[in-house]
Amino acid sequence: MLILFVECHRAFREAASYLMDREQDLEVVSQAGSVAEGRQRMAEGGIDTAIVDVPLPDEGADELVRALHEANPPIPVLVITDLVDPQIRRRFLEAGASEVLSLESTFREVLDAVRRLGGEE
Repeated sequence: MLILFVECHRAFREAASYLMDREQDLEVVSQAGSVAEGRQRMAEGGIDTAIVDVPLPDEGADELVRALHEANPPIPVLVITDLVDPQIRRRFLEAGASEVLSLESTFREVLDAVRRLGGEE
């Protein structure tokens, strides 16, 4: 599964991408650190799923989720956030996120969600 990973903390993004790449069925083919970069990478195409970590430093991440969903509705978008307000969770789901996980989720839970959303479970 080819993944776009949008996360503003570069060291974490690179480390998590490295770990995902070690999984036989997953490959992070594109990375971004902001909504603007995420839009640019999205336009390049070639992904099966997207992971968007919130918050991001520029415009609302929900707009990136909406843009990802509108550009290619079959591509699932997994949002990971520390924002626990149910209204914020609902806002991302309404924007087109397939699932919203807490930042307290384990790495295994994130991998399981990516596989489930990609139809590999």
